[in-house]
Amino acid sequence: MPLETLAFNDVLNNDIAHFFKSGNIRRSDENNQLNKIHHLLPKKGNYGTNLEYDIWYDFKNDPKIRGYVYTDVMTKFVYLKPASSMYSVKLLKECLKGKITEEGEKIFEDISQNNKDKYKLRNTIDEHPYVIFLPGTNILNEITDDVKIEKAIKSDGAKLKPHPLTAPFIMSFLRAKYGKNTLIHKNVSGHELLNRTEVVGCCSNSEMGLIGLAQGKRVKLFDKNKIKAKTYTHIYEVLFQDGYPVINDLKRLLSADYSGLIHHSTKNPKERIDNFFKYFKKIQHVKPIKPKTLNTGSK
Repeated sequence: MPLETLAFNDVLNNDIAHFFKSGNIRRSDENNQLNKIHHLLPKKGNYGTNLEYDIWYDFKNDPKIRGYVYTDVMTKFVYLKPASSMYSVKLLKECLKGKITEEGEKIFEDISQNNKDKYKLRNTIDEHPYVIFLPGTNILNEITDDVKIEKAIKSDGAKLKPHPLTAPFIMSFLRAKYGKNTLIHKNVSGHELLNRTEVVGCCSNSEMGLIGLAQGKRVKLFDKNKIKAKTYTHIYEVLFQDGYPVINDLKRLLSADYSGLIHHSTKNPKERIDNFFKYFKKIQHVKPIKPKTLNTGSK
């Protein structure tokens, strides 16, 4: 099978697709609960645009929408976004004007109390007051602010938890730069560490900070300035827009039925998916040069 075909069929919970992304690090079975949402997704975005899995491309301030993307979050959500920072942020800010619903409260509690690792990792009894969860090899140098990390280590005794998808040569680099006693093994459960820590450090590609917020922990971001948007950049941007996160704003995002965040337990996931795409219906779209049809699998 040619590589182009593999990329063409890159979808949630496809074993071949995840092998090319994750290698021999196996994904947790918890991710399977998202299949029922994935089957409900449309094969295309509005007006024939592409809907693509686990990638991000950004047309920024272009008034036209040229595509949509989605990814899995916390083993609990499918997260839909337009391929546009401008429209993604606009949507999330609009959601913050809404009310907190009973369902939103329940989803918030589920994030706080029932978080699971995305990958199959080792259990641990270790406990550290301050843990910084690093990005994987593909974006580590691009996104992380070394100065902030070194300050957190020296001043606050922070420990570093490398991402499970961290290459051996990067592990050697981290040991040389920050010291081996600062590093936690990459294959140890990040969520068990998170549940026991007091301060959560991460970058805007990571769901760990969002879980930390739901648990009432201090959350610090270690992004470089003016980086390209990552998976959760826009969520962190609207939650931290006044310099510190507002917990009720996270609840409002989870309550909004058009936010693009589709929780596996939501009462009407199809309605939430439809409402997300309906929000952008009045905006001009551009059909792709290379159209794709999303394989959503059997219902």
